[in-house]
Amino acid sequence: MEITMKRVFAFVGFSSAITLLVLNTISYNLVKFIFFPIVILLLVSLSVKKLRQGRVLPIAFASMLFACLIFVFCMQGNVLPQKVLDGQTAYAEFHITDIEEKTDDGYMYTVKTDKIDLPNTPQNIKLKLKTSTKINADYYDDLSGQLAFYSYADNGFESYGDYGDGIFVRARLLNYEVISGENKPLNYYIIELRLKIKDIIEANFDEEKAGLALSIFTGDKSILSDDIKNAFKVSGLSHVTAVSGLHISLICLFVYYILKSFRTPKIARTVVTLIILFVYSGVANYSKSALRAGIMISVMLLAKLFNNKADTLNSLGFAVFIICLNPFAVTDASAVLTVTAVIGLSVIKPAFDKEFRPKNKVTAYFYDGLFIGISVLIATLPALWLFFGRVSLLMIILNIIAVEILQIALLSVFLLCLFSGIPFLAFIPKNIASLSLGALIKIADYSEEHFEFLYLNISDNIFGLSIAGILILTAASILINGKANIKIISVFIAVILTVSTAFSIYNYYHNAYVTVCDNGAVFIYDKDSIIVIDADDNSDCYTLKELVGTDNFETALVINSENKMDKITEILPNAEAMPNSENIVSVCEHIEIKNNDGVILASVSDKVFKIDKDYVTINGYTAYRNIYDKFSESKDITFIVSPNMELQLKEG
Repeated sequence: MEITMKRVFAFVGFSSAITLLVLNTISYNLVKFIFFPIVILLLVSLSVKKLRQGRVLPIAFASMLFACLIFVFCMQGNVLPQKVLDGQTAYAEFHITDIEEKTDDGYMYTVKTDKIDLPNTPQNIKLKLKTSTKINADYYDDLSGQLAFYSYADNGFESYGDYGDGIFVRARLLNYEVISGENKPLNYYIIELRLKIKDIIEANFDEEKAGLALSIFTGDKSILSDDIKNAFKVSGLSHVTAVSGLHISLICLFVYYILKSFRTPKIARTVVTLIILFVYSGVANYSKSALRAGIMISVMLLAKLFNNKADTLNSLGFAVFIICLNPFAVTDASAVLTVTAVIGLSVIKPAFDKEFRPKNKVTAYFYDGLFIGISVLIATLPALWLFFGRVSLLMIILNIIAVEILQIALLSVFLLCLFSGIPFLAFIPKNIASLSLGALIKIADYSEEHFEFLYLNISDNIFGLSIAGILILTAASILINGKANIKIISVFIAVILTVSTAFSIYNYYHNAYVTVCDNGAVFIYDKDSIIVIDADDNSDCYTLKELVGTDNFETALVINSENKMDKITEILPNAEAMPNSENIVSVCEHIEIKNNDGVILASVSDKVFKIDKDYVTINGYTAYRNIYDKFSESKDITFIVSPNMELQLKEG
């Protein structure tokens, strides 16, 4: 695996991205402890002749310094000034800039303000607006209303992608009126196109296939069922449900070579393909992954126009650098995963090919399918640990056939939307899409049902340290020698996955877990059973859903959560409400529970839990149910309870 100095943008882009990842995980007050050491290292690299002539370290440190400056300027110029709005109520003029999201208690709109009636506050800002009812206005209509502003995240990772989209505060809409509805910008027509595509897909497929079709074609998961999301997550196929470089390059190359087959001049087909690229990126809502892929494909198309061969890694580095001009873009999971996946395909896979690729075409086909999965897994492992704490080993095998089926489904949906107004032309792509979408759903469902044990938990800090060690060794080797030994890296990755598999299986069969939510709900569960206590709002139900994932519990008891019983039953289909009177229930051989006038005693894995209205007590350890009493900010806590082990506390 080799990176040469001809790939300057690779050094620039990746150095900037890694620096921003670090800056987005620490407190802003600590940024100076990153900034000043980088300045010193840059000066040292410039003053030492050998390092200066090598150019690698000066370029890397200069890129890191530039990333720090971009981060600081954005925090000082955008984030901190907007945080002043937290807790304030004011009248504002604004317009809706994106399709609304349906929530459990209303709607969430993305809006842009034109004016906020408060002194010494930013005026033209983008924010998320919560409402209990739908706003009766068109996109980009001029609106006026009273907004109650609030802050909800301290960094990009906590914002679930909002910081990356330039959204740093939210607001509740108290009242509004429509002022005017003229002067629609270009993006208005992109939104209309997205809605039209959604209507076409919903009209041609059943609910399950429509949700998957819309997701793989536009990245919109609003009608994708939770069951399918979980199935694709466990099977390691979640990447097919998000528009990435694979999706965009497939559409663009399809258009390019169709035009080429009709002997369209090179300039004309390049221009048309770039227009399709721009429109399709808009259909994908200009996601970070779509922008990264769009920049890379644009560079490659322009290089092809001038008969130059674009270097994949250098083009990727350039795309990453452009994206890093938004310092919070690196906190978007899908963008990081797609970038690391491309690294796997363009750097790790060729290194494997030099050592192992067979010459026989049939054997080489299966080799490519297998080692594409392995290469992508190796490259994306740090991102999977950082964002999800989970990895599916099934992706190595399933990608051999799933990616082929995805390509058929994606192109068929594209052609269906293109020819939707001409029934006899839309008939064939509709049926091909239906068959391929159904095949993807069946593969994911079967994998979830029979191979869930291969969906490994790698969230433990030991794996994070191991991955960090590998990355540091690899980076040091590249900086010093210009290359890294792929065999050694592969061995380390194999060891990490082997250890994580052993930990995951052991924990699955031996541990019990207790999660205390930030507003007091308590979940006690192991591999067979779960006890839900005081899950009384949507936030609790969301946490419960994230915790249980795809687990099918034999027994599920719900205590003091009557008003959310319907919602809990959606998450736990076999959930039963437990009477509030004194009762003793043996949930399984190592869980027993007693409820006496609101004081709950539970024996779990040889540990005794006492839950009252204020505390959770575990063998003498006391945790506040009101997390605000213990911490300065809201966070859930998970206790990992293992026989013959000390009680572990995991905050997050």
